[in-house]
Amino acid sequence: MATTYGRQVSTLVQHRSERSPSVSSERTLRAIGRVGQAVNLAVERFVTVGETIADDNPEIKQDMYEACKEARAAGSSIERLCEITATDPLGYPPPDGPLSDRSAMIRAARALLSSVTRVLLLADIVVVKQLLLAKDRVARSLCRMEQVANFTEFVKAFSVFGAEMVELAHVTGDRQADLKEERRRAQMAAARQVLERSTMMLLTSSKTCLRHPECPDSRENRDTVFCQMRRAMDLIHYVVKDGVLETVAERLSPRGGGQVDWDSERASAFTSLKHFSRLVELSRPQVTETTPKVIGNSEIVEEAPAPRELTRSSSVRDRRIDGQRTKNRTYASLERELLPPASRSAEAAMLGLSSVLVPETRDQLLAALDKVVEKTQDFTDSAYTTHEHRENILLLCDRAKLELNQLLRIAVNTEPFISNTTEIDGAIESVQSAGQDLSQQLVLAVSDQVTELAHVIKAGIDVVNSLRNIALNQELDRLQECADRFHDYIDHILEVCKLLRHIALSETLQVQAKFMEINLKIYAPQVITAARALSAHPTSKIAKENLEVFVDMWQWLASDVSTVSKEIIEMAQAQTKPDKTEYLSLPRPGKHGTTSKPLKPTRLDQEEQEKIAKAGLEMKMLTNEMDAETDKWNGASDENNDIVKRAKNMSSMAFSMYQFTKGEGTLRTTQDLFTQAEYFAEEANRLYKVVRQFSYQVPAGQPKKELLENVDKVPTFVQTLQFTVKDPTVGKAATFVKVDHVIQETKNLMNVINKVVTTCFDCANKYKLDFSGLSGRAAAGTSRDDEGGSEC
Repeated sequence: MATTYGRQVSTLVQHRSERSPSVSSERTLRAIGRVGQAVNLAVERFVTVGETIADDNPEIKQDMYEACKEARAAGSSIERLCEITATDPLGYPPPDGPLSDRSAMIRAARALLSSVTRVLLLADIVVVKQLLLAKDRVARSLCRMEQVANFTEFVKAFSVFGAEMVELAHVTGDRQADLKEERRRAQMAAARQVLERSTMMLLTSSKTCLRHPECPDSRENRDTVFCQMRRAMDLIHYVVKDGVLETVAERLSPRGGGQVDWDSERASAFTSLKHFSRLVELSRPQVTETTPKVIGNSEIVEEAPAPRELTRSSSVRDRRIDGQRTKNRTYASLERELLPPASRSAEAAMLGLSSVLVPETRDQLLAALDKVVEKTQDFTDSAYTTHEHRENILLLCDRAKLELNQLLRIAVNTEPFISNTTEIDGAIESVQSAGQDLSQQLVLAVSDQVTELAHVIKAGIDVVNSLRNIALNQELDRLQECADRFHDYIDHILEVCKLLRHIALSETLQVQAKFMEINLKIYAPQVITAARALSAHPTSKIAKENLEVFVDMWQWLASDVSTVSKEIIEMAQAQTKPDKTEYLSLPRPGKHGTTSKPLKPTRLDQEEQEKIAKAGLEMKMLTNEMDAETDKWNGASDENNDIVKRAKNMSSMAFSMYQFTKGEGTLRTTQDLFTQAEYFAEEANRLYKVVRQFSYQVPAGQPKKELLENVDKVPTFVQTLQFTVKDPTVGKAATFVKVDHVIQETKNLMNVINKVVTTCFDCANKYKLDFSGLSGRAAAGTSRDDEGGSEC
């Protein structure tokens, strides 16, 4: 309703001011009447859901009913106003009628917006409450399992825990999809992943502890898993409450648009460099106007081009060029020229200028550069950074300091109000160049370590595989030797994870790198602990199973490190080399487009490249998830498995679109991208029909309900993508916007398809269902499609 009918309300608001008697038509009036009815009907459906929520939640019932009543009244008012216009045969409502101006419609639209917002906020309170209740139930189940004394009690407690974990997984998954902030979504995903992977370790470690209560190593395994799961649930609570665990000072601190916590603990080297670069650019003097000129030492003042003032704000500039007080400005400028330099700097600060000529700005630049140097110490202090890279980083830090000192020296010797800023501009360019070279050097330093990472992980896996036989043979000396080597490998991987977080450009990758490091630091040493528990009880079947589970966890984490490190390096290299990627801005003539002039390749600017590359990388991650899901299916290569076949086709198409965002692959022009998106939508439509046919085999129950809820979202996303592709564009800027929207909509559709394929896999395993011939049955069963769901 907010998207579709919001536009209709806007149209109604503008209608009276735009139409004239000569252009009024009966068809237009009928359309206005239909829009009013549609808005009121949508509002009625919306408030019906709100009232249903209120009936189930007494604590918000009164407020929800009041908000729904206001929304219903506003919707009725909009419909009534539209009817008055539609029933007037000439299109001329009386001069004093409700639509004689836009005020009545504006009031009704504002009332509707206010009431709908209240309903949504109250509904969100209910969702948050349900999620926190589910989290609390899981926490209580953990406490019960931790206190059980025998297997019977543990089996009962774990059964309850499993059911509550499934519920928590569902509500947190829905909440993750609704979160707007990228960092919060990534944190929720990390917490859900820890809970999911820790469940099996919780089972085996608890059984081992119950079987061998005298073994301290088995108890350490179990306590570590409990601790990590509680931390994950605390993180879920933190995300859901949107950071309520922050200190009062953090909550009250200003966080303006685009401002980053560059001086906090979560700041990385790249965020600090970005903040420093932004400060340097903002400190650039801007020469904008002329001021009066003093001739010699006389008191004669003439209006002539004079040294121009440095301003940053257009409002300041507008106040200074106000032509009503020219004479007063003349004498004010004379007085300013006679002020000492310190007073002139103070005046510039009072005017809100952030020029490098202002002392406060110079202090900020020095502090920002100190923070950059501090963050680079993680690179220079790393034992795995080569001597060459360490020296280059130190030299570039010294160069940045020298260039900044040169800039500040020029600024100190420069008057606050000058006519020529060429020298300062050149110094600023030198500082920016030093910062860019430093960021490239940091990426190179990490890239070299990442190339060695595969060998380190492989060596760690070999050590872990040898632990089984060593523990079973109770070779304690060899076990300690392997433990020492394994800890060295862990330290190396942890060091790489720390440096990866420093160069990660997106908040999602920063969070992933951070939690990879945390999980490795906590869970990897538990492999050695589990091996010691097995060596103490070599005949224990559950102790051996416990070691296998912890080994699997280690391998999962190692795989995550390999995947995320590659993505971080790719994005960082694309960022530090922005001139590498080129795109053709419009379709090629004669083939896809209608223009006759040859089109030249157009280079994306830095901001557009970051935005599109970021969305493309997210889509690549979704294709990885899709490939992982399809690989789970037995007989994935069977041609009769239409769901797997369609899903793999879509994954391949999405990957080629991701390659386009990097300037690689077979898609060369934007029109190639749009054509691929059309094929992608058509394939999604085919998959939708196949899954709808498959859903008829699924017995009634929660799995089928979840499958239908996910698959019924596909047509909406398909239509949105198709409309986006067909949206006409004129000019380079509009085409780039369209490319970004196509990538975003493809990513959204891919996300829904992932959920559909996962749910199909779960249903297939649970009910042992057959997939052969689904396409043929889908083509023959169009009548059932019409009854069960809409087609695209």
